[in-house]
Amino acid sequence: MKRIALSLLGIALATTAFGQTVSVKDGNIQFSDGSGKTTALTSGGRDSNPVLAPDSKWVAFVRKVDGNKIATGSDEVEPTELWQVRVDGKELSMLVRCRESKKMESLIGGFENLQFSADGKLLYFVTAAWVTSGAVHVVDTTNRKERYVFPGNDIKVVKSGEYKDCLLVQQHRYFVGGGSYNWYWLLRADGKEVGAVGEDTSNFEATYGNE
Repeated sequence: MKRIALSLLGIALATTAFGQTVSVKDGNIQFSDGSGKTTALTSGGRDSNPVLAPDSKWVAFVRKVDGNKIATGSDEVEPTELWQVRVDGKELSMLVRCRESKKMESLIGGFENLQFSADGKLLYFVTAAWVTSGAVHVVDTTNRKERYVFPGNDIKVVKSGEYKDCLLVQQHRYFVGGGSYNWYWLLRADGKEVGAVGEDTSNFEATYGNE
């Protein structure tokens, strides 16, 4: 089993860029340009979890919607949708809806751990799926094409360096002799495994920060 040196990962975890930030106020998404100007990007009071794209031109976020709960392998969850909007408030568009399915790879029961690729074109997220594991999906923000990638409970996209656009993924795996464990693994976007990272992220958090 190949063990990846954390110093090689070059992981960028910041949700801000050049002083620009996104936030939520009263259920609406706001964008601050770093000069003190704040713009409300949405209204209606149903939005949360905003993430700023690497180029600081787009914001992805989660929107609550009405409807029946979505049954997953672990629980029933309230329906939501994944949206994006430009930082000037224009071109608001829905990317992915929650959906039911008996096949866990097809089910989407929510949107957690939103992560843009380095170029901002792809948006990864984790949804509830199996009893012991969530599922990682990705959507192309330019054409709204979405697909299942692999099982995972947590993800972080490597923004630069040797492993740029690889994914740091926490997965629930099983020992050959019985029992299970949850480790972070470095995987390529096509699911190919690069190597093991470890049982937690404390080392690279201390090295690179988690702004």
